[in-house]
Amino acid sequence: MIEKLAELNRVLTAVDELAEEDRSASVEAVVTHCQGTVIEARIPKHEDTIAFAVQTGFLTRSSERIRMTGEGLQFLSLNPDRQYDLSEEQKKVLLRTCYLHGAMREQSRAILTEFSSPLEGEGLAWSPFDSPVLPDEVTTNHLAQLGLIEKREEGFVVADAYVTTVSSFLEEGKGWSEEQFRQYLREKEEIGRLGELLVKEFETRRLSQLGHEVEARCVRRIANVRVNAGYDIESFDAASPSVIYDRFIEVKGAKGPQMRFFWSENEMNVARRLGKKYWIYFQASIDAPNKRCLCEPVMLNDPYNVLLKDASFIKTPQGLIVESSLKGKAAECVLPG
Repeated sequence: MIEKLAELNRVLTAVDELAEEDRSASVEAVVTHCQGTVIEARIPKHEDTIAFAVQTGFLTRSSERIRMTGEGLQFLSLNPDRQYDLSEEQKKVLLRTCYLHGAMREQSRAILTEFSSPLEGEGLAWSPFDSPVLPDEVTTNHLAQLGLIEKREEGFVVADAYVTTVSSFLEEGKGWSEEQFRQYLREKEEIGRLGELLVKEFETRRLSQLGHEVEARCVRRIANVRVNAGYDIESFDAASPSVIYDRFIEVKGAKGPQMRFFWSENEMNVARRLGKKYWIYFQASIDAPNKRCLCEPVMLNDPYNVLLKDASFIKTPQGLIVESSLKGKAAECVLPG
């Protein structure tokens, strides 16, 4: 991690000046070029600046060659006079694309979460006398360099111009990064069918243990024929003399023990219509290679009226991100054959 963000200008300018026909430059040449000028009596580790520029997406690195990205070129263009210090435009871009979003988002969130409204006055402030220690001194210093926060004798305050911005940022919730969401989709595709089979087996066993053998044998998966139904399994609460399905189950699953899933807008609409007949079964600890799970599913009834009232869940335009510490009872279930 670099101490002074203005070092980005030094490294990016060097790459721009030393770039060959393929727009790349050697790391050694860039470091040597940067070492040729001492600024503010500072001798920083230019390799660290290069690594940070790669982390922020301004450079790409392949072995001992580095190349400016489109984002890096645009960032450098906001400093047309090639000054060492960041321009005001560069500060705003770096703040929005890297610290309130992007590579440093979580570090910024951990710091800004500790800010609160003072007892008297407006805005957001942090004081060492009545707040926990800020978790990351370097990133805190970066936010000050970018003008988001200002040092005071009693601590830090969010700059007036950014109070609304920070408030909105904190209201976003932790959320998922793009890569986390892609990983979720890959996992869902891999174990979705297995999760449905395990829940179907669980429902069959549950009804059989209640003495409802006919109903147990009529539990069915429908996801393979009605992919937009808003649920995956049709079952029964208990005895059903007319064999009418009255328990509609949306299956969510994961390889790990933690409950975390995405509930789509379509599924939510179906849940609203079905009310107490709609269930979400979250099947954790799925061992895909061995076609088994290590616990019973967590069963959530009438989730439309339960989950949407819980402020800890994150609502998005596409649906709801659900996280919980709830866990199913430890019990191994192995699919037959």
